[in-house]
Amino acid sequence: MGKLAPLFVIVAAALWGVDGIVLRPALYGLPVPLVVLIESSIVAIILSPIFIRQFPKLKFLNYKDWLAFFGVALFGGAIGTMAITKALFYVNFVNLSIVILIQKLQPVFALTLAAILIKERLPKIFYLWATFAIIGAYLMTFGFSLPSMVNGDKTLAAAGLSLVAAISFSSSTVFSKRALKDVGFEMGTYLRFLISALIISVAGRNGSASENL
Repeated sequence: MGKLAPLFVIVAAALWGVDGIVLRPALYGLPVPLVVLIESSIVAIILSPIFIRQFPKLKFLNYKDWLAFFGVALFGGAIGTMAITKALFYVNFVNLSIVILIQKLQPVFALTLAAILIKERLPKIFYLWATFAIIGAYLMTFGFSLPSMVNGDKTLAAAGLSLVAAISFSSSTVFSKRALKDVGFEMGTYLRFLISALIISVAGRNGSASENL
């Protein structure tokens, strides 16, 4: 299984790219929380058979495990996904934008948060290759040009939201290491999307209620 890990990462990245280019733009006219709620709910429903089969494993989770899953769902499933969706809406899904560049910085945030939260240390050579990877990502995104800022304030707002998304996704990555300590990735994935859907539903309901006051 370990030898196939890079392949799984490649497939996941490809699917994420399809979502951003093909699926998410088709939902442009919908509110961002609704878009994220629909996506999270669909995945949770699809993975329901896994949850039913592995339901007995929930008794092995303690409060720290549930807090970790809540962190994964809150930052990665709710805040991060809504932020990147709104950022892409702002720039009309133009790939050559500062939004894409900031997302390339996720490893930097993830490493920093891992060092702070779980005291993780990496070999020095990793930072060298990470630097090359970030430079390569910039060149692949922009070439030798500067990021496009033609959309004015919307682009700046999109950059801010993209930064929030990058930090949120990185936080989710760190929390997921703790969350998957006592359960497999199948159950972990289901809980991530289920809790994300619940968080967005509760937040959306409270938001609607406050608007009616």
